[in-house]
Amino acid sequence: MLFCPECSAEYTLDVSICGDCQAELVPERPPEDAAEYIDWEVVQEIPSEFVGNLIKGVLEGEGIDAVVRPHEISALGGIRLESEWGEILVLSDQVQNAKMVIEDYLANLPEDALENSDMDSDEV
Repeated sequence: MLFCPECSAEYTLDVSICGDCQAELVPERPPEDAAEYIDWEVVQEIPSEFVGNLIKGVLEGEGIDAVVRPHEISALGGIRLESEWGEILVLSDQVQNAKMVIEDYLANLPEDALENSDMDSDEV
């Protein structure tokens, strides 16, 4: 068997060029690309889902990929694993920028803006 180094298509020995890629075939199957590992880091503890989604939206508005990770086990009725509701994670190469955006955002909020932010969906 021969293989295309571009698309990994298999060919019989009588074919020398890939019909799709026009690449010259090779005798060994090309290695499959390993999944890229993405390193996420915690940048902010959050008191509620509401606050987490609010900060996530601010970060995404600045072009920073963000994830809200709860500390609750939903299968057990929302038991918290830690005192905070959850945390915000960003890609490791965006940590410094994310921290500056969060700090700036929180510094410009009125003092009581997040006091009543524990708005669970069953209370609304």
